[in-house]
Order: sequence, then C-alpha cells, then structure tokens
Amino acid sequence: MKPWAALVLGLLFAVAAAAEDAFPSRVVIGYSSRIVGRTNRTDLTAAMKAWMQTVTRERNLTVDTRAEVFDSFDEILQATRKGLLDVVSVPMDDYLVLEKRVPMAGLFATQVRHKVTDQYVVLVRQDRAFKGLADLRGDSLIVLDQARALLAPVWLDTELLRRRMPVGARFFGKVTLAAKPSLAILPLFFRQTDAVLMTRSGFDIACELNPQMARELTVLLGSKELISSVGAYRADATSASVALYRREALRLGESAGGKLLLNLFQADAIVEVKDSDLRETRLLLAEHARLLGGAPNKEARP
Repeated sequence: MKPWAALVLGLLFAVAAAAEDAFPSRVVIGYSSRIVGRTNRTDLTAAMKAWMQTVTRERNLTVDTRAEVFDSFDEILQATRKGLLDVVSVPMDDYLVLEKRVPMAGLFATQVRHKVTDQYVVLVRQDRAFKGLADLRGDSLIVLDQARALLAPVWLDTELLRRRMPVGARFFGKVTLAAKPSLAILPLFFRQTDAVLMTRSGFDIACELNPQMARELTVLLGSKELISSVGAYRADATSASVALYRREALRLGESAGGKLLLNLFQADAIVEVKDSDLRETRLLLAEHARLLGGAPNKEARP
C-alpha cells in the first residue's frame, strides 16, 4: 500500500494556488523518504507531472509544481518553517513534532478499502498453537516495509514493553523486511518464518485471493485502528485554495487522470481527516515514548 495523501494534495493545491492571479503559481511539495520508501522517485515525479498537466490543461491554468523528497525530518521542519514548502506528507510521529513547531492545517489521508485507518497484526500459523507474544521469543519475524505499516514496529515494541519484554530487535532471533504483503505472508504460509507483522487490510486481501491463508494462518495480536501518515499544508494557505482543493479531492476518482493516481497509490480516495481521527495514534506514540523513558516527540524516538 502507498498512501501518498500529501502528494495528491500538493497537486490539487497547486491548481488552487493558480486559480486567482493574486496567488503564487509555484507550489513546492515536500514529502518524507520514509513514505516514499522503495517507490521509484522518477516514476513518482512523472506520474505527478502527468496529472498536473491534465488538470491545468482542463482548467486552462499555468502552474509550476515542484516536489522534493527529504531524507531528514529536520530538513522538512526547517523548510516548512521558512515557508519553502507549501504541502508536506510525513509519518505521524514526524507530524506530531511538526505541528508543534509550525502552524499546520487541513489534514488529509488516503482511503484504502473505504478506510483511512488500518490495524497492525502479528500473524502466526494456526498449527503452532501460540498463546501470546512471549511464545515468539527468539523466533524469526518478517515485517512489512510499506508506508501504511510505518508505525507497525512502534506498536509491536509497545506491546512487548507493556509485557516487560525487550523491543523487537532484541526479542526476536531474526527480523527481516518485506517490500510487499505477498513477500511477507507467503514465507509464513510455507513455514519459512515464524511470524509476520503487517496490516490487517493486507492480510484480508491475501485471504480473499487464497482462502487457504485464512484456514492456516491466524492473528496472534492486533492493534487498534491507526493512521500511519498524513498530509497537511501550512496554516497560512489561502481559504480559496483550500475550498478548491476540497472540491477537487472529492472528485479525484471521477477523472481518468485521478483514477490513475489512485491506482498508483493503491488507494480508493484522498479524504480529509479530523484531529480526532488521530487520537489512537497519538496515544500509541505517547505510550511508546513513556515506556522507553522519554517524551512523546521526535527527540525521544530511538
């Protein structure tokens, strides 16, 4: 799953920015490399450019849109502070720090299978008869390395710490990453690993494609509904631009170019979210920091 909420937001925001002569025609979008992950950045930029050209041609507008990938959160923070970024797309743990330093507004997220949230799950084989996390000590674990599962290791570490056990890197005998849900779940199915940490939606899709998965694999532990990443724009963005974006975002699936973007992001839609939708994720990150003995912010993360 590739939840590029702020990328689409940036493109639509660019249209809004050019809608009136008083608005600047150049919009800069900054997104975290943690969200981009293994996605080819050239392909991503090309898809964004194609969508922008389609929108501007239909609306007879001229917009200069530039996107930047930041490997450092501090770079995103400083660029946003200086007004060099109009739109950002960041993991939730980064956003909790950003919102304290820079006035942000208009939260957005991708909707997958009609939900903006997802659950993280620890999967095991049913025939192993595991009773709890403690039974996995020293075993092998595969972790889904995708944007929608960004905070899955944080959640699992929190569950281990609650039980007074070491964090995952020290608790499991071997931890490996998988770029796709199939690369995570198939080794478990074929007994090549002991457990998998992934999203519930990814597991559900795998079971729909192969019902035998549901018969042989089971959820040992699951999280609450969480949001891994969000998109937002600076609070000083114009209200007219915001209104135009909101209209266009709701119609994203109605155009051919919009559908292509949604397919690229493996999403149903780009939707607005309220701060209350982030509550469970905020609580998780605060508890994780507390159990590690720090404050719930960027500086406290290991």
